[in-house]
Amino acid sequence: MSNMLGSAAPNGPIRLLAVPGYEGRVNDIIYHPPQTRSEEDSAVIYFGGDVQDYRENMEGHRDNKPYMKWSLDDTSERLSKRFPTCHVVVVRPVRMEFKTFSCYDNFVPCNNCGAPEHTPTHYTLQHLERLLQCASARLRNMSVSQLRPQAHKDISKPATDSASSNDVGSTSSSVCPNEGGTLEPKLPSDQKLEKDQEKIWWKEGIQLDRAHLILIGFSKGCVVLNQIIYEFHYLKTLTPDDDTMSKTVSRIRDMYWLDGGHSGGKNTWITSRSLLETLTRLSINIHVHVTPYQVNDDRRPWIRKEEKAFCDLLRRLNAPIERTYHFENQLPTLLTHFEVHNVFRPEGGCENNTSSSPPET
Repeated sequence: MSNMLGSAAPNGPIRLLAVPGYEGRVNDIIYHPPQTRSEEDSAVIYFGGDVQDYRENMEGHRDNKPYMKWSLDDTSERLSKRFPTCHVVVVRPVRMEFKTFSCYDNFVPCNNCGAPEHTPTHYTLQHLERLLQCASARLRNMSVSQLRPQAHKDISKPATDSASSNDVGSTSSSVCPNEGGTLEPKLPSDQKLEKDQEKIWWKEGIQLDRAHLILIGFSKGCVVLNQIIYEFHYLKTLTPDDDTMSKTVSRIRDMYWLDGGHSGGKNTWITSRSLLETLTRLSINIHVHVTPYQVNDDRRPWIRKEEKAFCDLLRRLNAPIERTYHFENQLPTLLTHFEVHNVFRPEGGCENNTSSSPPET
């Protein structure tokens, strides 16, 4: 098998375990390289919701198994297709309570089930910046052989950055299957190395912390985006003389709220005028995508009220906001909730215009 890996394009998801962040915090990351080159580096940073975890963990969970196609691994692939010129960084929650509830304690203080307890600063931006720096350093230091297995492993079993991920068997075959499934002659080792290095052009000098950033939160993951709004206000208004994070803030170009919600009885959406005024002054493009699962749930009416207040106030402040209500005439279901991944448009859609694009499978 090791000979077969010589012609593989290392362009699949890569697990980076226990990436260090701010002052001892660590998070697992799934990194997916860009599919095509671009004149400027951009990185999608994704925070998922409840249920979403590594594929094998979901497969072993009775209640979560039906939603395996929305695993963090599969979501990294889906996002890479939607943002083909971008690096994709999927941040795994530091804690999965009962193997189901996503808890982003490293980004925002949370209760046992991951509902946020927002604070003026939790050093969230510092943690994110440090994660991107350390992930970049680890990727730069990974050998071609460590990256090579990615294209040959099923998406359900992405390679990790540990040594065991490269423990592959040997074969006496003198030919290797190329990306199209045909056979090609075995190349001398120096030619093979050069060919592989051409396919990992994205690795050379990678600096995710210096890329333009696109932040995406889905469901529970939106609590991280909400906390970042608090941090914006803290940095720009409460500590205006501290410019240590100004470059990181200036690199954030877009923020996507995909059907935000959590189990807490309030603060699903930010409704403070002062916080949203600070967000508006940053000129970050704001994209809101909702479904009936969150905004038409009579058991949690505050979500609908807060989301409306969030969007209405940002419009009055002339913020660059786009809002799309998907599946408006359908019953609220967990399936349509997850399906928002397939129907949101990366560059923003027409307000209140449900996408008619067929869902991916």
